[in-house]
Amino acid sequence: MSLEDELKELAWHREGQYQAALDSAIQEHPSNLLRQLRAYLAELADHGKLKKTYEGPRSFAKENDVVELICEGVEFSSDSVLDFNLHLSPSQMGWRLRDFEFHLAIAKRRVQHVRIHLTAKGAYDPLRVPRCHIHVDNSEPHIPFPIINPRLTLHLVCEHIEPAIGREPE
Repeated sequence: MSLEDELKELAWHREGQYQAALDSAIQEHPSNLLRQLRAYLAELADHGKLKKTYEGPRSFAKENDVVELICEGVEFSSDSVLDFNLHLSPSQMGWRLRDFEFHLAIAKRRVQHVRIHLTAKGAYDPLRVPRCHIHVDNSEPHIPFPIINPRLTLHLVCEHIEPAIGREPE
């Protein structure tokens, strides 16, 4: 087997794992997820990690019964800013996470931003772009990232990525 064939096999295997994760990741109703995300952001604000308490995320109904949850301009005490959006759609088993994007603009550090994307199934090449991936700064590589509950992704961004990435080593 050639190296290229082996890479293709690995990419399609990862794609199968992503699809299985999405198929088994039944989400609660968007209104419940919305309340949980708001409560988490309020908790961060109470602990001084955010500059203020936020009313977001907000919920919008889209076509084909898709619900979009949007949160913009969440300011950390470090002056970093987080925006994110999630798309959920109804299924026979509950609600499915279709795609999301978390964008963290990092203030006063070597790394200026981090983006985490879950792309909807469609026209893309899993060999080049994993369905769920992270970008660091303006780098072109799409680094594979696990498909996990959006609450956990938000937690990872707020508690681990934002405080640590781009800081000078001590």
